[in-house]
Amino acid sequence: MLENLRVSASIVAPFLIYMLIGIGLRKAGVLTDELASRINGLLFKVLFPANIFNSVYKSDVSSIFKSPIAPYAFCGTLAMVFFMTRIAKKLSPDAGTQGAIVHAGFRANVMLFALPIAQGIFGSEVTEVLVILTVVMMVNNFSAVPIMEHYSRKLRVQRGEETGDSKTDYKELFIHLFKTPILDAVVIGFIWSLLRIPMPALGNTVINGLAGCVIPLAFMAMGAKLDFAKLKANSRIAFIVVLIKLVIAPAVFIILPIAAGWSERSIVALITAFGSPSAIVSYTMCENYDCNGELAAEIVTISSALALFTLFLWIFCFKQLGIIS
Repeated sequence: MLENLRVSASIVAPFLIYMLIGIGLRKAGVLTDELASRINGLLFKVLFPANIFNSVYKSDVSSIFKSPIAPYAFCGTLAMVFFMTRIAKKLSPDAGTQGAIVHAGFRANVMLFALPIAQGIFGSEVTEVLVILTVVMMVNNFSAVPIMEHYSRKLRVQRGEETGDSKTDYKELFIHLFKTPILDAVVIGFIWSLLRIPMPALGNTVINGLAGCVIPLAFMAMGAKLDFAKLKANSRIAFIVVLIKLVIAPAVFIILPIAAGWSERSIVALITAFGSPSAIVSYTMCENYDCNGELAAEIVTISSALALFTLFLWIFCFKQLGIIS
């Protein structure tokens, strides 16, 4: 037990330290909110794609197509969206608050948070993890705009305002999704692996170097973006959503994989995908769609602060039960 405790702590502790460094740098005025946002942009446009490509192209991806992990992740994410819409109605009658509950409740920091955790456990051999995270990310991106459009219209109706006839352009949304650098990196990596294209030594060195920057930068930027001053009037609802997000959802979605004897990488991927904190973009989208941005900010802050501790407990329990080695 003590050994499993030590190993679990050694996996999570570096990420916590990076976040604390980010918080310290923000307080010192070195890592401002604007700079943290720019770092996040660099991560998603350059460093994460390099990291993902580096993991995928080295792996044997042909075996992934024989696994049920992709459809399971797809169905699980949709189920999470539906479940959060039911919960939102029970927690608040206000459409703007409902929109914040749903969006911050189902949309997770899968690439910014889940991927580094999985790599901390398994190293670069995380192809199964990437399949799950990519599916979750696609569902998140496809469903986010229609969901926010729905609650924005509902809010205008509640206020007695004109709703107009604005419709979501799904074709444009689809094209935009496949222009996402992270998804492009997955596709290129899969093709590279399937065709067994050799990688020049120089290219391998550069990609490894870019991939190595991801974990410290990602968690320092996340720490710098945490704002505990935003924990105000919506704490009760925020803590309920965070409890669902970090504890209840991952517990539900790993029952079948464990019973079916899926690989430890698949189980860890599901835990990190469904147990990751709310995406920071949830706050921005809620503000843009006139929903409850303050509540979204609270959910993001609380879930980001607690997620490392809940994931530590998940990893420790799995090690105790022999589910992961």
